[in-house]
Amino acid sequence: MAGTYGGVFLELLHQDADISAFDGVLAAARAAGEPAERLARLEAERAVALRLRERYLRHRRNEAELQLLNDTANDLASLRDLDSILQAISERARRLLECDLAYISLSDRGRGDSYIKAASGNISGLLRELRLPVGTGVGGIVARTGEPYTVTSYLADDSFTRTAEIDRTVAAERIESLLGVPVKLNQEVIGVLLAAHRSRRGFNSRDISVLIMLGSHAAVAIENARLLNAAQAALAKLQVAHDAISSHMSDLERTAEVHESLTRLVIQGKGVEEVAQATAASLAGTVTVLDEDGDVAAQSRGARPVPIEELRAIGADARKAGGTVVRGSRCAVPLITESEHLGAIVLAGTAPQVGPSDRRILERAALVASLVLVTRRRMAEAEARVRGELLSDLLTAHPKDHDLLRHRAALIDVDVDACRNVVVARLEDAPRERILASTAAFARRSRGLAAFRRDTVILLLPGDDTTEVARATVRELSRISRRPATAGTARAGDLAGIPAAYEEADQCLRALIALGRTGEAADTRGLGFVGALFSGRPAIASFIDSVIGPVIEYDRGHRSDLVHTLDAYCRSGRHARDTARMLHVHVNTVSQRLTRVSRLLGDGWRDPERLLEIQVALRLLTVSTP
Repeated sequence: MAGTYGGVFLELLHQDADISAFDGVLAAARAAGEPAERLARLEAERAVALRLRERYLRHRRNEAELQLLNDTANDLASLRDLDSILQAISERARRLLECDLAYISLSDRGRGDSYIKAASGNISGLLRELRLPVGTGVGGIVARTGEPYTVTSYLADDSFTRTAEIDRTVAAERIESLLGVPVKLNQEVIGVLLAAHRSRRGFNSRDISVLIMLGSHAAVAIENARLLNAAQAALAKLQVAHDAISSHMSDLERTAEVHESLTRLVIQGKGVEEVAQATAASLAGTVTVLDEDGDVAAQSRGARPVPIEELRAIGADARKAGGTVVRGSRCAVPLITESEHLGAIVLAGTAPQVGPSDRRILERAALVASLVLVTRRRMAEAEARVRGELLSDLLTAHPKDHDLLRHRAALIDVDVDACRNVVVARLEDAPRERILASTAAFARRSRGLAAFRRDTVILLLPGDDTTEVARATVRELSRISRRPATAGTARAGDLAGIPAAYEEADQCLRALIALGRTGEAADTRGLGFVGALFSGRPAIASFIDSVIGPVIEYDRGHRSDLVHTLDAYCRSGRHARDTARMLHVHVNTVSQRLTRVSRLLGDGWRDPERLLEIQVALRLLTVSTP
C-alpha cells in the first residue's frame, strides 16, 4: 500500500480538484488501515498541497483581476459617453469585488449636494438619480474626509447622518454591508464609488485597494469625458477654436493609448524597466524610476544623463506632498500604495515646461509602476515564505522526513542535496523589512534557501568553497542593507548534517562578534584556535598547518631549526638574548632566524593575537608529534 497514494495530491492539483478530494485521500488511507507513519506523511503532503492550491487560486484570482482592469482600461479608451463609462466602472467594481451592488455618486457643484449617476446590480427604481444631501450616509463621510469608509451593518450603524429617503432606498435595495472610496481629481473629491453586500460581510484590504484603483479609473474617465464635452461644445460654438480643440483631443487620445499600452505591460508581467521605456516613448525626455531609498530602479534607454541628486530631491518633494510635483522641465509623481511608499517616477523633459498631457501620462505611469512593484513584491514575499519554511524544516527535520523535503525543494527548483553550505549572518541595525525580499531573491538566484530566525539571516547555498560562499553572501547582504554584515559558516556532510552545520555556523558568528571581527565571514578554521576549541570536529593538524605551516615546511626542506627557535623565542618572553642562551647560539643567529620567520609568516606575526595562535600551534605540535 506504500505506493498507492504516490503523486495523488499532485494529480488533484493538476485537476483543480475541490478541497474535499484532498480530504478523501486521507480518509481512504485511514480506511485502508495505513500505518501511522504513512498517515502522518500523507497529512504533511496534503498540507503542502493545500497551501500550493491556495497560492494557485490566489494567483489565478489576481490574473482575473488584472484582466478585468485591462478590460476597464480598454473600455475607457473606446467609450466617450460619461454615462456609459461610469456604468462600465460600476459593473467592473461589482465583478471584481464579487459584491451584490456597486454604484457611483457625483458631486453637484451647482446645487451643493450629490446624486447617484450609475449603478450595477440595483433591484429597485429608487437608487438611480437619488439626491444625497451634503454629509449624509457613507458617501457623505467619504466625500468629507477623502478616505475610504466601510460599515458592516448599515441600518444598525449610528456613526453617520442618515435621512428617511436614504434609509428607504437602503431597505428597498436590502443593503447590509457597504464600502465607499473617494473619486479624486487633483486631490479634490468629485464623487464616491461604493460597493455593497446584501448580507453582513466585511470588506478586506484587497477590496479597498481594488475599489480605490477603480475610483482612480473613474476620475480619469470623468476628467476625460468632461474635457471632451467641453471641447465638443466649444467646437460647436466657436469654429475658430478648432485647432486648439483638435490638439487637446489628440492629447487625450495619446493619454488613453499610453494608458492602454502601460496596462498591457502589467497583463504581460513586465517590470518597471519596460514601464519606464514605454513611458519615455511617449514623452520628450528621460524617465527614471526611483526606489524607496532614492536609488535608480529603472531608467529609459538612450536617456541623457541627469544628476541623481536632482532626481532624488524632486522625488522626495513629491513623496512629502503626496502628489505630483512640477518644476519647469521636471515632473515627479510618488509611487504610493495604501500602506507603503515605493519610490517615485521622474520625468526630466527637454521642453522648458512639463505640460498637462505629459503630467497625466506620468501619473498613469506611476499607477502602473506601483501596481507592478506591489505585485512583484507580494509574489516575492509569498515565495520567500515557502522557501523560508522549507529551510526551517530542514534545520529541525527527522531523517524520515528527508524524502518529503527533497520533494518540496524540487517543486521550487532547489536541489537540497547540492546545498551543503550553511551561512548564518547578522546585520548591523538593518531594518528587517528592507532586506527580507532582497535576501530571498539572492538565495533564489543562487538556487538556495533563506530564512530569518531571531536577529539572524540563515542561508543554505550550493558551492564547493564554503568560505568563498560565505564571503560572497556577506558582500551581498552588506550591499542590500548598506550596513556591515558578519557571517559564520559551516559545511554539512549530507542532508542529515544540516542542523549540526547550522549550530556550528551560529557559533562561528557569535565568536566573530565577540572577537570584534564585524563585517567578516569565517568558518571554524578561519577562527584559528578559537574555532578549533569549539568545533565539533577539531582538525589540529589543519590548524597547525594554517598557523606555522610555512615554518615547518622550511625546516623540512632546509634541515634548519626555525620551529625550535620560534618556540624558544616565545618561551623566553620574546627576548632575543635569552633565546640565544636557551639555544646555545649567538644572538645574531637568533636575529637571522627570526628574520627568516618574518619572511615566512609575514611581518605581523609578532602581533599579540597572531603570537597567541602561534604559541597554541607550537604546543599542539609538541603534544601531537610522536
